[in-house]
Amino acid sequence: MPHRRTRPVALLLAGLVLAAACGSDAGDQAVDATSTSTTPSEVTAPDRPPAPVGEQAPADTTHSHAPVGPGPSPADPSAPGTVAPMPADAPDVTAVGPVGSQAVRYLRPSASERVLVQVLAQDGAAPRPAVPERVRQVLSGLSGKPVSVATAGLDGGPRSWTGDELRALADSASPAQTPDQAVLTLLFLRGGFAENERAVGVAVRGDVAAIFAERVDEAAGVLGDRSAVEDAVTMHEVGHLLGLVDLVLDTGRADPEHPGHSPNRESVMYYAVESTVLGSVLAGGPPRDFDQADLDDLARIRNG
Repeated sequence: MPHRRTRPVALLLAGLVLAAACGSDAGDQAVDATSTSTTPSEVTAPDRPPAPVGEQAPADTTHSHAPVGPGPSPADPSAPGTVAPMPADAPDVTAVGPVGSQAVRYLRPSASERVLVQVLAQDGAAPRPAVPERVRQVLSGLSGKPVSVATAGLDGGPRSWTGDELRALADSASPAQTPDQAVLTLLFLRGGFAENERAVGVAVRGDVAAIFAERVDEAAGVLGDRSAVEDAVTMHEVGHLLGLVDLVLDTGRADPEHPGHSPNRESVMYYAVESTVLGSVLAGGPPRDFDQADLDDLARIRNG
């Protein structure tokens, strides 16, 4: 994806708990977990949702991340590849900040008891059932927690969505974060991302990512395999919510030309996976799995 953004600082806990990824075979990594799905219901997408309360940092207009508000303190540069321990007297663990800020809550067993994957989809944009199920398996396998899936419908048609609108839409239709349950919201929408029309998916906050159906179709045009693109882009955005690459750690392995991404073309975190140029850059099809370096990073985030 031919776009850049400012180099992300490593996100660590400093009085805030930061709130998974799969290997080559997500099913092999999964542990027993409960998968539930609510009866789909229609949630009206606001015509022009208000921005979330609180001061917002400017959206990143050239990248798939749109960081919001002040984040946790940067990593100690003298200790790359580590995550600050979670303080016993941590303040509001339900507070959500920039992309990557919920990674510890999703992955670390002591940070939440369970994870809910909330899928919100417009008519004509709903993912194949296998897509959220794979996310459930991945999170379950890497966190060792019960992970469930709930689905609901969204009204409205295609539009050019801003980061503020995506965050507001998620807040209007997803359950609130609680100390016991970490919520990861995936929006499947018609249209595209206003800040970057080439984005097939975008992570806009520590607990919210969106995938755009028309952009999936566009990216799949050259490859002729829509399901592979949908699966890869969804896992790519989940990877960002889990702190990849170097959004939580400070390993120095992120692609210098595409911060937040892996330089390895065999990793699902490769930059082109979330862009409509994916078909021309990755002619053989998109990678759908995290590579070993990604898995090592996720293990460090989980274990502290």
